[in-house]
Amino acid sequence: MRKFYTMLAAALFAATSFAQPLKRNLPTQGTISSPLHYKATLAPGTFQKTNLQLPEAKSGKLMMRHAPNLSVDPETKIINAQPAGTLYKNYYGINAGHMVFWGDVISTTIDGHACDFVVADDGAVYIKDAMQTLISGNWIKGQKAEGDTVVFTFPQKYYMEPGMDDEGNETTDSTTYYLWRMKINDAGNSMVVDSASQQIRYVLRNDSLIRIDNFRDGIVLGLATDEGEWVGYDDFASEWGKETATTAAPPASATIEDYEMAFGSEENGDNDRRVVRVAFDGNDFYLGKISDNEPEAWAKGQIEGDKVVFDGKVYMGVDSKTGYHTYFTGMGKKEVYYPEYDFTADSLYFVDQLVFNYDRDTKTLVSESNGVVNAGKNTTYALNEYDTPTLKPWKEVAGAPKDPEITDFMPYMDEYGYGAMQIYMEKESTDGNLLNPDKLFYNIYFDGELFTFYPDEYKGIKDEMTDVPMDFTDNNDFMVSGQMHTVYFFLQGITSVGVQEVYKDGDKGYKSNLMSYTVNEDGTLTGIDRNIVNKGEANVKSVSYTDLSGRTISQPQHGIYLKTVKFADGSQKTVKYLKR
Repeated sequence: MRKFYTMLAAALFAATSFAQPLKRNLPTQGTISSPLHYKATLAPGTFQKTNLQLPEAKSGKLMMRHAPNLSVDPETKIINAQPAGTLYKNYYGINAGHMVFWGDVISTTIDGHACDFVVADDGAVYIKDAMQTLISGNWIKGQKAEGDTVVFTFPQKYYMEPGMDDEGNETTDSTTYYLWRMKINDAGNSMVVDSASQQIRYVLRNDSLIRIDNFRDGIVLGLATDEGEWVGYDDFASEWGKETATTAAPPASATIEDYEMAFGSEENGDNDRRVVRVAFDGNDFYLGKISDNEPEAWAKGQIEGDKVVFDGKVYMGVDSKTGYHTYFTGMGKKEVYYPEYDFTADSLYFVDQLVFNYDRDTKTLVSESNGVVNAGKNTTYALNEYDTPTLKPWKEVAGAPKDPEITDFMPYMDEYGYGAMQIYMEKESTDGNLLNPDKLFYNIYFDGELFTFYPDEYKGIKDEMTDVPMDFTDNNDFMVSGQMHTVYFFLQGITSVGVQEVYKDGDKGYKSNLMSYTVNEDGTLTGIDRNIVNKGEANVKSVSYTDLSGRTISQPQHGIYLKTVKFADGSQKTVKYLKR
């Protein structure tokens, strides 16, 4: 089952929470009823609530649709492949618009998204993801006109949404949404198709592409149905420019070392540690492996006496997963109250420098400020956040991980179509050493059997998976917040659940205790069964499968099989294996 949902307020406002509720279906406030399955899962720091409404929310009376002389051509194709021509890649976008968030239409700025456009030999100009409030991966087409003006004529197909059945599963049906030139209605509370014109002008000059028909003229680039009914998304200002900053990396002469970074605090419940890379080259200082999505990216600072200083916003390149230009920067933090949602959250703000106190003898660094890998350079959007980080040299010492703990559990609920658990897992061995997170995994057990995650059910993975990487997240079925992990599941009627951490060091494997919990009839957990396991001697040597009639199967398909695992010490174990 695919789940279309908006995440809870604690996550939406980017507030670190150790005990976010497991239910993720978010009720709307009764004002917005968009036909789009997609709803924004993050409120950028610039967001503001508006009084805008959709046609479906107007007392049962639809707003006037587009004029009879305006219509779509259903035979046209969405442009989903890069057109031929000169590619202008990863231009820095600054876009402002509206989106649907938590039952409201909000206005916000999308700052720093890396965008592409193409200029063809015949004068055609194509823009990818022209409306930044809803990324589609598709292109729209315009034509060069007089001078440096480019004219786009709408409506154009932009976004295709798969159908859903009553249980939330995708169907073969689909709905196509179009970009229109739109304007605010006479009542001032929604968007309607502009019957006077369906052309929007852009200017292409000096390494920039700027939309000149925008909110100052009462014009927006809006997403609507084929009948012109607005669905809550639009851009009312857009411009893209070339990012002139360049990335830095340590030269061959630099000394690169592994370091342990500790950050956060036990008091706030957000303390964590990770392995990063540090490079010294004269007075140049490089910090790497601080971006989860781009571990090869580096931030360059300067050694100034007993300080290491990162000035302003240090460019780290484009994040390939989020699509944003990223910067390592210092940030402050303050609490902000959002009265619209009766919610208080930490709000970040830029500071001029991130300064570490540097002890040359011990080669340790300590900062009293916060370091952030930020998406964009004009608004705060933390991809990785390190509160008061401390850096010290790190050397890998293998060992058994500390025992994990399931801190919250929700059994499978018919009304949601899933169950969920929260698991507290440290990256520390029983000897107190920081383990290499790249070698840390965890296993989930249901009713005493090792569980396998399959890509037909868990869409965020490509291959079946039993060993889940410690820091793996798809922001859907697997989510990570510091040392707290949330995992969703779709099994019904389970009587026990277990979790175990695994550290893989070459041919050796080290395991925590298997922490097993009994699931009561009311869905609560009781009891902890500490199943002591071998700390590295019982390594897997081979795995084989047979069907229930005893025939050997090389590659299990859907069904029930017997899985036999043989270990290096000669022992073996056979378990029932369900291939979904």
